[in-house]
Parts: sequence; C-alpha cells; structure tokens
Amino acid sequence: MEITGKLLSRRGNVVTIELSEPDKLAELDKFGTSVVSLLFEDGRSVSPKQRNFAWSIMQDIATAAIGGSEADFEQRIYGYFKSEMAKCYGIEDFSMSDAAGNMSDTNLLINMLLEFCLQHNIALRYRPLDHLDDPAIARYEYACLMNKRCVICGLKADHHHITGSKVGMGNNRTKINHRGRRLIALCRQHHDLFHHEEKERMAEYHLQGVPVDEKIAKIYNLNYW
Repeated sequence: MEITGKLLSRRGNVVTIELSEPDKLAELDKFGTSVVSLLFEDGRSVSPKQRNFAWSIMQDIATAAIGGSEADFEQRIYGYFKSEMAKCYGIEDFSMSDAAGNMSDTNLLINMLLEFCLQHNIALRYRPLDHLDDPAIARYEYACLMNKRCVICGLKADHHHITGSKVGMGNNRTKINHRGRRLIALCRQHHDLFHHEEKERMAEYHLQGVPVDEKIAKIYNLNYW
C-alpha cells in the first residue's frame, strides 16, 4: 500500500510527514507491522549541463559504433537506454525535458551511459569528473575500479590505496585484510601524481575513494575477510 504525503521536517534520522490521505493510515493495523519505506520525488529540473553531457556521451557511443554522429542513430541509443531505465529502475517514460525530467533520474542515465562506455572501451570527448554531480561521482568511481579505468582520464588503470588506507612499510600486501580500505583507479601518470598531491586532487575532483567489497577484492586479487 502506498500513502503519499509532504515532508515537514527532519532531525537526524527522525522525519515528520503530513499524509495527504490520513484515513489510510488505519490500514497499517491490518499488516501487523510498523515498518514503512519512504520514496522521495526529485522536484529539481534537469540542468542544461546534465542534458548536454548525456547527449555528448550518446554521440561518443554513436561515433564508436558507426564512425560519426548521426541524429537518428543517437535517438535509437537514447531509446535503448530509456528502456533500460524502465527495466532496471522502474522509471517509465524517462525524459530529459524541463517539464518531465529531474536531476536524480538524469544522473542515473548518465551513470548507465558511462558504465557502458567503460565496459566497451569507448573514448569520451569530455572528462566525466568535470560534468558529474557529487552523488554521481561516487558511482563513477566504483565503475572505474570495476573496469580498471583511470577515474581521471579513462586510460588503463590499477588500484591506488588512498591516505588512511595505504599499505605502508612492514605490511605484506599478500597477507593484509583489505576490508574497509578505500581504493581509487588511476593510470600510471595519475598514480604518480596522487602520491605527491593526493589531498589536493581528491578535493579538486570531489573524490572519496571506494571501500573494498568482495567484487573489487576478486578483480584485484586482494585479501578480503
């Protein structure tokens, strides 16, 4: 059962909601549970920056597939990913229009497009970190690690332990537990740069590093227990 309402306030993890149909609240007694879930609708319109970046990625995909930009082909790519949005996230009739679109859904599309490009080694004209919002950057960091692509430039990469998660002198990389350590995917050039300017570059690109999970540990042959 779904009951809609308006969020009135939030204090820590306590929220106050005014229900639009308070009579329905009595239905909860039938379920014998007090567990509820919240679904938030993003009221922010799609930004021109998001829309332009999404289309530029689709143009890059078209270039990789047919050797150039072609409006009809790019519309087919858009149609395919709209169907993927519906299948993966239940977002029917996805739109990037000012009237019907929103920032959160468009960020999902952009991340799906970027992950497709990482998986298929598609070159991008524009650096993602210059065009992504902070929530989307975290997912892109993870996708770069999973595909061994530098989060900065997209070139072939290896993992880098960020400060606080580094494997220092006296630690055996083959024996330590990597659970809880944070990694980032960097090519050789950016790996060397981060060894000297890690704090500055992390702040510049709004990077946080990715906590090692079982999938990442398996890809990089890291101990995880």
